[in-house]
Amino acid sequence: MILLDRFIIYRFLSNFLVLFGLLFIFGISIDVIVQFDEFADAASRVAEANGRPYWQVLIHAILEFHGPRIFQFYAYMVGLVGVAAAGFTLAQMHRNRELVSIMASGTSLHRVAAAILAAQVGLVMVQLVDQELVLPRLAPMLVRDHQQILGRSLQTFEVPLTRDVNGNLLHASSLDPVSRKATELLVLIREEGGPALQRISASEASWDEASSSWILSDGESVGTTDGEIGGNAITKRMPIASFETDLSPQRLLVRRSLQFAQLLSVAQLKDLASGGGRDGGRLDRVIYSRFSGAIVNLLVMAMVIPFFLMRGPGTMLNQSIKAAAVSIPALLLGFATMTLELPGFSPGVGAFLPVAIFLPIAIGRMAYLRT
Repeated sequence: MILLDRFIIYRFLSNFLVLFGLLFIFGISIDVIVQFDEFADAASRVAEANGRPYWQVLIHAILEFHGPRIFQFYAYMVGLVGVAAAGFTLAQMHRNRELVSIMASGTSLHRVAAAILAAQVGLVMVQLVDQELVLPRLAPMLVRDHQQILGRSLQTFEVPLTRDVNGNLLHASSLDPVSRKATELLVLIREEGGPALQRISASEASWDEASSSWILSDGESVGTTDGEIGGNAITKRMPIASFETDLSPQRLLVRRSLQFAQLLSVAQLKDLASGGGRDGGRLDRVIYSRFSGAIVNLLVMAMVIPFFLMRGPGTMLNQSIKAAAVSIPALLLGFATMTLELPGFSPGVGAFLPVAIFLPIAIGRMAYLRT
């Protein structure tokens, strides 16, 4: 039966690659058409500056901007494309009467389902490797917008007053997450739930990972002493070289963009979540949803396969409509439940709630498969 398994897996993976490639090309084609002015302007600037042919720079701009997104597209679409590939595979086998031949040989149709599920397990494992090893390296390029075409660095952004784990407030006029430098840094040292006791300012600051602190340029600390003159507190000014906090450039970027958090590895997310703060629960939810999402992709596949494993003649169009009516809402429901905060539920319970719902349905669908 190894030959039969290889045949089914090969056809399933072939259909998966074809459908994945077509969907990806279709998606980036729409984006290039809609945002063509941005690509054209970026290509014109680079072509004039470097003396390269315009058309060559334009093609390079499209490939450079959308090329890395194939890994992000795979992480998001492996479940849906896998279901579609299974439908095409089984529809082809039904049309060619191959399912009838398999049953005539005394082989259960469960064997066909098992081969497709095994292939889907392999695709899901590749998805986890992609999320853990590939996407974290490409994260700075994937969160760029169209204003950063042909630019390797993320756009600098203003940091609003942000609270760290100690209750202190940090503000910066601009932050470059690639160079890890901030300008016009302002820190307010406060009592817990009380007024500011000290103000730290610096014209520029650089993040030092070893000491988890901002190294200040022309840093100055302004605070009050215990003495008073004429009923007014005495203000004390003194230079300061660094400020230790959990608000690293990466953490500030995560707070600014949830998309960036979803591109990090589990180790990086755990490191950020260990510092506490208001984003700890959100990061825990991202970690849990990564594994629950992989399980949901398998369960939805198990729920859909019986639609196509027909013993006799039938219309595959009707079965495809039924499969789409089940798989698309199930995947959307799972994604929404895993990413949105559910009141009264911990991040782990909310992330694995779709698994608890879909698991008995998938077991029942496979157990009662007529074969």
